[in-house]
Amino acid sequence: MTGIKPPVVTVTQVNRVVGMLIKGDRRLSNVAVRGEISNFTRQYKTGHLYFTLKDEQTQLKAVMFAGNAAKLEFDPDNGDKVVCYGAITVYEPNGVYQINCSGMEPDGAGEQAKALEELKKRLSEQGLFSQKRPLPRIPECVAVITSAGGAALQDVINIISRRCPVVKLIVIPAKVQGEGADLSVAAALRRAQSTEADVIIFGRGGGSAEDLSAFNSEVVARAVYSSRIPTISAVGHETDFSIADLVADMRAPTPSAAAELAVPELSAILAAIDGSIEQIRTGVLRRIAESSRVLESQMALITALSPRSRLDNAEQRLDELSARIRTGMHNRLDRAERALVANAEVISALDPLGVLARGYSLTSTENGVVTSSAQLKPGDGITVRLSEGSVRASVTEILTQR
Repeated sequence: MTGIKPPVVTVTQVNRVVGMLIKGDRRLSNVAVRGEISNFTRQYKTGHLYFTLKDEQTQLKAVMFAGNAAKLEFDPDNGDKVVCYGAITVYEPNGVYQINCSGMEPDGAGEQAKALEELKKRLSEQGLFSQKRPLPRIPECVAVITSAGGAALQDVINIISRRCPVVKLIVIPAKVQGEGADLSVAAALRRAQSTEADVIIFGRGGGSAEDLSAFNSEVVARAVYSSRIPTISAVGHETDFSIADLVADMRAPTPSAAAELAVPELSAILAAIDGSIEQIRTGVLRRIAESSRVLESQMALITALSPRSRLDNAEQRLDELSARIRTGMHNRLDRAERALVANAEVISALDPLGVLARGYSLTSTENGVVTSSAQLKPGDGITVRLSEGSVRASVTEILTQR
């Protein structure tokens, strides 16, 4: 070698310098790398993911630690085309640079999310999210649309059988995941319309966002909207709402919760029936009492206005008037009798015969009653009327008394 020799450094020092250079490059601190997964390994003890991203020409080591891996909404595997987000780092012990992934999504997920939002907006503008019908209080029949072999179906059957065993169940199997799942669910919803179901539960027992894609399809949304029977969406995703959730009359976080929403407990049904019977009985008794009062009022009015009643009233009035007339006549006769007696006493007191009976006499001549001595002269003949009998006499002397 010629020229100035560089200082000798260790392998560790080289790897460390390279790591510092990469870490200091902003272009490598926040990258999004598209590639196909290979050599995928999941450390079940730690939860870390180790894999390789490759394209047609090169490959890149990748790691995703457990904290970020737990946030994934799908299960990555070999052959998956993905986009990884993170920073380029150097693993010094091996001298290998790699992408330390903070996030990962299936390739095309961004476009899918954009298309999903556009579909939501269009369906909302068309009114598919605004029509909400109440669920029947006591359904007689429930249709369940889900995978025939899934745990979701068994959960629904167990809960409905326990809460209200008299409710009839109709199971309509459908493919709920993978290619053609949307068409299968939509067809099952259409078949349910010809059944006797009072409410429809449709969905699946959870899964990744990709697994739930059938319930984000327009064909399922329109089948739910067209249902003449009230629907409960039970897609089984606690945080994200699918389009089917938004269209359905009610959303449940799980199929088990949907079964509880659809069917009340038998004891509650019996209590509601008892309450309704008591309410009806009370209403009937109240109506009977009101009708009786009205009938009594009408009968009283009819009685008051009937000819018989008016005749009875007239007879009573006549009896009262007759009694008053008789009483009046008796009173007037009594008063007249008392007046007659009083007048008789007065007349008796003024009767001349009565006066004569007290020793007085009545003197008269042929010219009439003598009231003064001036009417007589000696020798005149007079007649003296006594209380009993009369005396003829002749005047012998005139006496004047002052």
